[in-house]
Amino acid sequence: MNIFEAIILGVVQGITEFLPVSSSGHLILLKDWFELDTASYTFDVTVHIATLLAIIWVLRKEVWGVLSELAETPWHRTMLVKLVVATIPVGVIGVLLSDGLADALRTPWVVAVSLIVWGIALWWVDGRVKKKKTNVDLQKMSWKQTLLIGCAQALALIPGTSRSGITMIAGLSTKMSRLEAARFSFLLSIPALAGAGLFTFMDVQGSGLDIEWVPLIAGFVSAFLAGLLASSLLLKFLASNKFKPFAIYRIVLGIVILSFLF
Repeated sequence: MNIFEAIILGVVQGITEFLPVSSSGHLILLKDWFELDTASYTFDVTVHIATLLAIIWVLRKEVWGVLSELAETPWHRTMLVKLVVATIPVGVIGVLLSDGLADALRTPWVVAVSLIVWGIALWWVDGRVKKKKTNVDLQKMSWKQTLLIGCAQALALIPGTSRSGITMIAGLSTKMSRLEAARFSFLLSIPALAGAGLFTFMDVQGSGLDIEWVPLIAGFVSAFLAGLLASSLLLKFLASNKFKPFAIYRIVLGIVILSFLF
């Protein structure tokens, strides 16, 4: 992997990880269409860590609030426990999912269909959100909402679905505001990214460093900066706007992909 490829992949990972448009889907398309060399476990770990640090920085107040809760409230009322519970479904299915099936799903066909299907779902659910503003207080989330969003996150293992997109759709369907849904989705990305990074790191331990330091650093920096920009702008955007532009983008991109495949 050269520096240019590392920067491109880092930027794409950083931006699409937090937007409801599917980071895995975009990376699969880049690899398939532009023949980029993405076969590096070390690089995967690095960009995951970069995006993880980016969202922790953007949500540093919320993250600190979750951690400080441990000393102030009963354990069963903390957001930390809800985040853990919501992460269990994707963790279990991710472990049970065989490598053969996972590889079989990583195709442009699957990405295109997932982009269109969940783009339509995002458009429909977003259109049903009430216009009145709701209080952005994630502590008022019910266990029903938590479990629904957690189970929905497991669908993100299908390329093209989008982890952030499916969790935001689930959040909106439980009458959360757009900003509430996005904030919880971002918080939920912390254990998800940490877990993905940990499992990939374990694989790296057995194979050793499979990429040079310069492109590795370039990928980390580009993913971190892109993640900061994308997550910050999305939260500001959703304060007064809808998900409709992202839904349209998903549907159009899916149709374009299918047109090339036929």
